[in-house]
Amino acid sequence: MEDEPRRFFGPSRDATLGETVGVAPPRMGEPLNSLDAEALMSVVGPPELPEAWKQGFFFAGYQPYGLQQVNGGPCGVIAVIQAFLIRSLHSRAPSVAALLEVDENLRQEALMDAIAEVLFRNVGDNKKACVLVPSSSSASVLSVSQLRCLQPALFTSYDQLRYFLGQRPYRDLFFNPSGCGVPILLFSMVWTRTVDGCRERDFDDPKTGTMIGGHGYCTQELVNLMMFGRAYSNVFDGTKRLGSVKDGWMVLQGAPRRPSIGFLSLFEAYACIEVGSRYKGPTSPIWVVCAESHYTVLFSADGMVNPQDSDKALDLFYFDQLGRQSERIRLTVIPKQLPPHLSTGFEDSESMIDRCIRTKWKEATVDWNGSEVIL
Repeated sequence: MEDEPRRFFGPSRDATLGETVGVAPPRMGEPLNSLDAEALMSVVGPPELPEAWKQGFFFAGYQPYGLQQVNGGPCGVIAVIQAFLIRSLHSRAPSVAALLEVDENLRQEALMDAIAEVLFRNVGDNKKACVLVPSSSSASVLSVSQLRCLQPALFTSYDQLRYFLGQRPYRDLFFNPSGCGVPILLFSMVWTRTVDGCRERDFDDPKTGTMIGGHGYCTQELVNLMMFGRAYSNVFDGTKRLGSVKDGWMVLQGAPRRPSIGFLSLFEAYACIEVGSRYKGPTSPIWVVCAESHYTVLFSADGMVNPQDSDKALDLFYFDQLGRQSERIRLTVIPKQLPPHLSTGFEDSESMIDRCIRTKWKEATVDWNGSEVIL
């Protein structure tokens, strides 16, 4: 069938970090006990992850640069890794054409770059990363009882983690299509940030904050943890205080700095939330897009495009890792030229993606260049 993946790929067995040899192995800790497992899962959310989360990070035969999501649920995690993968290709690929038609070796390297950047540089504050390793690469780790087979592996440098992602058992853990790479990354991020760090220092409400919300979807806290290393609950700039001297203050935390990857949301088009200038103007021209309950990616194939500029016309490529997207979708965005049949650009008849785009590029015309518009 045309919409079936033609071939699966993961990092090759001999993938290494340049000429690195003799890299010290990570320090292994004691396996999680029942209390550890319960504490970890209480921050994750449900007592058991949906079966849809059981997959690794892998490429399919749709777009050369595109990861594959098998079922609905883990789109937030996969979309963020996809965004950081594109960020790596901006520096690794010698041209725009080489990025869009990336070869097997280069995309494998970029995928490992993305995992390492999120886990070590973001979540671990560029100081550490803990990978929770199951007793075997085929072990299922979806429920709290199954977490007791996990053993922490402590990495103390980016290069150390990056090297071992290409070696067993880590290669098999993360990149086996039918494995548990996505849950392993989720659990490893929480363990790296620590249960108390997420609950007591990050969440707006320590009692209700979780990484997985209703219907098995990622929360904003999980996306923020991956993007800038803090499981904050908001997407505005900095912090806001609610309350009074008499009744006490509640501090709400948003983006603490310009992240590497941007974020756009349909909920802002609905006037439900505020996405700040830091998320709209990241350091790389790549944006994770939240359209209701699904996360996808918009990016410029030219890494030199200024992501803070909201006034110049530009081309953005749209990728939906769940969409079996055999066609490359290129959008031309022309700010301040709203089509005459629209009054705001946020009408319900408009594509959800167009409405997300107009939260940054005001009153823009969005040309799908012959591709079918995704409503």
